[in-house]
Amino acid sequence: MKFYGTGAAEGLPSPFCSCYLCEYARTHGGKDLRTRSMFRLNEEISIDLGPDAFHQAALYGDLKELAHVLVTHTHPDHFAYDMMEVRRMATVRRSGPLNYYFTGDAGKIVEKYENSDFILGGKFKALEEQSVIKAHYMDYGETYSVGMLSVTPLRGNHRGDLKEDAANYLIRMANGTLLFYGCDTGPYLEETYEALRSHHIDILISECTYGGGEDTYPNPGHLSYSACVKVFERLLSQGTIDAHTRVYLTHINHCHQADHETLQKMFDDSGLPMKCTVAYDGMEI
Repeated sequence: MKFYGTGAAEGLPSPFCSCYLCEYARTHGGKDLRTRSMFRLNEEISIDLGPDAFHQAALYGDLKELAHVLVTHTHPDHFAYDMMEVRRMATVRRSGPLNYYFTGDAGKIVEKYENSDFILGGKFKALEEQSVIKAHYMDYGETYSVGMLSVTPLRGNHRGDLKEDAANYLIRMANGTLLFYGCDTGPYLEETYEALRSHHIDILISECTYGGGEDTYPNPGHLSYSACVKVFERLLSQGTIDAHTRVYLTHINHCHQADHETLQKMFDDSGLPMKCTVAYDGMEI
């Protein structure tokens, strides 16, 4: 498993920003350079496929064997429709379509694309007919087989461009490992806590968009360091995670003014019983 991108919508450094953290990232590079969010579960399956996929594939591994994309939501930093046309342009490619999975109202975007003369020059239906892509629809709380994995989308506390609830994914890996991918989301919804209550998560990948920022940041659809701690304490109290769970933080932006090393120290000093690792682009699990 590999983090192809660990940044938020603007990436880090944000190209138009001269704040402390953006200037720090420009100067120091390394783990503080973050492209938009994408996570590779294995050769065949990724969570999201965004606008930085070309750059990410060049650095961390091509997408030739990619067959399934679990879409969290329709914000363009997570779902870049132009990658569908990029796949069509491949002169030699994997047989069969690239399967996109949409949850809830996110699936309405397919109909909008099919009826659009603007999106992909009106060629969306042709891409479906040519088996370049294929859309699939999932319901929150239902379990589906995707490749060799068992996938259950749960509601995130975050809205996409179609006002849909983002999908956070509970995933049973082929070897039995249970992973929860909680990105994008603010403090978990009660129904999501309840859905997780009967499970023990081995790997928790959590967003931490606002890093060291305060809980009072005006957008409730994301987590800060302190909000993450509160979510993790709730999950610990209900037995969903424990000291053996491996936690990784991703989807990090520039608003919090804490560089990678500082944010890692904050989690190291949090008093939480499990190891919390601030992820970076190219990091493998």
